[in-house]
Amino acid sequence: MTEQRKNNFIIQGSILAIAGIVSRIIGMLFRIPMLSIIGEDGMGVYSTAYSVYNILLMISAYSLPQAVSKLISAKNAQKQYRNVRQIFWMSLFFGAFLGFIAAVVMTAGAEFFAGKVMKMPEAVYAIRSLAPTVFIMGVLGVMRGFFQGHGTMVPTAVSQILEQVLHVAISLLAGYALFQKGVAQDAGNGNYFASAYGAQGATYGVLAGAAAALLFLIFIYILFRKTFVTRIRKNRDEVLDAPSKTLKAIVFTAFPVLLSAALSNLGTLLDQTVYAQYVVSDYRAIWGVYSSKYMVLINVPIAIATAMSSSTMPMISGHVARGEHEAAREKANAAFRFILLIALPASAGLGVLGKPCFDLLFRSTDNTLAGQMMMYGSSAVLTFCFSTLSVGVLQGNNNFWVPIWNTLKALALHLPLLAFGLWVLEWDIIGVVVNHVLLSLMICVLNLLSLRDKLNYRMEFKRIIPRVVFCSVFMGAVSFFLYRLLRGHMGNTLSLLLTIAAAVIVYFVSILLTGAVTRAELEDMPQGRKIIRVADKLHLLHK
Repeated sequence: MTEQRKNNFIIQGSILAIAGIVSRIIGMLFRIPMLSIIGEDGMGVYSTAYSVYNILLMISAYSLPQAVSKLISAKNAQKQYRNVRQIFWMSLFFGAFLGFIAAVVMTAGAEFFAGKVMKMPEAVYAIRSLAPTVFIMGVLGVMRGFFQGHGTMVPTAVSQILEQVLHVAISLLAGYALFQKGVAQDAGNGNYFASAYGAQGATYGVLAGAAAALLFLIFIYILFRKTFVTRIRKNRDEVLDAPSKTLKAIVFTAFPVLLSAALSNLGTLLDQTVYAQYVVSDYRAIWGVYSSKYMVLINVPIAIATAMSSSTMPMISGHVARGEHEAAREKANAAFRFILLIALPASAGLGVLGKPCFDLLFRSTDNTLAGQMMMYGSSAVLTFCFSTLSVGVLQGNNNFWVPIWNTLKALALHLPLLAFGLWVLEWDIIGVVVNHVLLSLMICVLNLLSLRDKLNYRMEFKRIIPRVVFCSVFMGAVSFFLYRLLRGHMGNTLSLLLTIAAAVIVYFVSILLTGAVTRAELEDMPQGRKIIRVADKLHLLHK
């Protein structure tokens, strides 16, 4: 990889985004056979256990790659390679410690989380089975952050795909075996053990995938170690920071990043907790639709923003460490522009084609409710993408606590709005969907206001926003009418695939013809020069 390509954070972010999307598509496709194996009840139990796991993962490990990459990127920018090594090893101990504490909490508190908080006692087995994975992820997060801090997202990207492939394979096998064991134990008296054991089996793949990803990154580190040590030996005059100073930097960087990520994802856990108080009957199936259909499909395009945030933070951190604040603002602007070009049409497309997508993916179930959720909640793609990226930009500029306070403010407004939607408006699960969108919108707006006030950052989108909105609405309208026209003559699968292909072409042509993206902007994007050559041949690109 050339140095120019390595330092192009859009390309690096795109590598990670592609891996994230592939991983999430694999994860989404995995839920199709898993749904057939353990049913919507079992998927509801699995999703409940995964929500608990996800919160503890956020607190202990999930954002360690971003925190570690920020610290290492800043030291690399100053060519302080000995300090990079010290940060790496101390971060490993820190990540392992956090992971161990989270694993203990998860194991000891499984019955409390499942029975008291989520009101789904069947999830206790799955929660306990997920506990060791939290520990592994604490170490894995540091390894990923180490490579991201060196400006490459490739090891993280490959490890993500490897993790997901093993996750799927092991989960399906173990889920089937344990579900059959549960069916025998239930012996016709309900499906308590079938759902509980089936969900537990599905968690074994999570553990296997995380362990495989960690082993892979350890292998890559061994290959890289010679180059790393050579840099250190050539830098003999470097002053090594005191270990206490390094530890303080790790804690003061990691803690707010971890807390910010945990709070951002706390909304889902709070939503289920509040919804559990609202419903009076067994809600496993309906929550399975929300978490295993709607949320899974929504999270596929959001992977782009997560990846862009991961690549933007260390890049901006490096500029800030060198005092290049204008360059940092330019990087932030480019990242937001790229996300807007992707997230807005994704929101429009899912809003129009959500139900057909569910019918394609989950053929054996009724997808009417899932389609309604997507119709009301597809805009979450745009709001979550912007809120996720805005957090990364703020943290890259050393404003760690700002997104935390903004998220707390949004959550304080979110809970009464959710209660109003459930008990007053009686929107049921649609109330959860709508308020999920509103929560991310509030976080996004507050973060963008903070960027303006604290960093004098202005979104230079007077040219791009109206044009991308127009192109996305136009694409959505074409998709709406084209799908219904084709659906009258052919099946859902062929109609949907042809409509998606047409939508991509319509959007691509329209953003070029309207000037929503310029030649210079295309050059910084993945495969940008190839796109320019094609556009020039078709006379689509402005000179």
